[in-house]
Amino acid sequence: MQNISHISSILPVRDIQRSLDFYQKIGFKIEFLWQDPPSYAVLSAGEASLHLSLLAPEHRDRKVRSVLYIFVHDVDQMYQRCKDAGLDFAVEIGDRDYGMRDFEINDPDGHLLTFGKSTT
Repeated sequence: MQNISHISSILPVRDIQRSLDFYQKIGFKIEFLWQDPPSYAVLSAGEASLHLSLLAPEHRDRKVRSVLYIFVHDVDQMYQRCKDAGLDFAVEIGDRDYGMRDFEINDPDGHLLTFGKSTT
């Protein structure tokens, strides 16, 4: 697997503008939009990238759920950013027995985002 340089996560979304607004609230920047209005977007935060792809109309009623664990340098700062943005928490911040301090939120399409930092 030496030829693989990185892997990009692609999340299917029902409303790309709603998702762009959400991800910008938690610190992502738009790097690329495809089509007008956009049906595909690439966002970045530091060295991490995230791709959003608009679900085809015939699939928009399907239940969609992906899970991302996003490692951050300062989890308490990220928690405060999400709290200040008025986002709903699926799991409040805390130190876990698996050696992480983390919290969870859902994006507008129900994707679970866990933000965490090692406590070891």
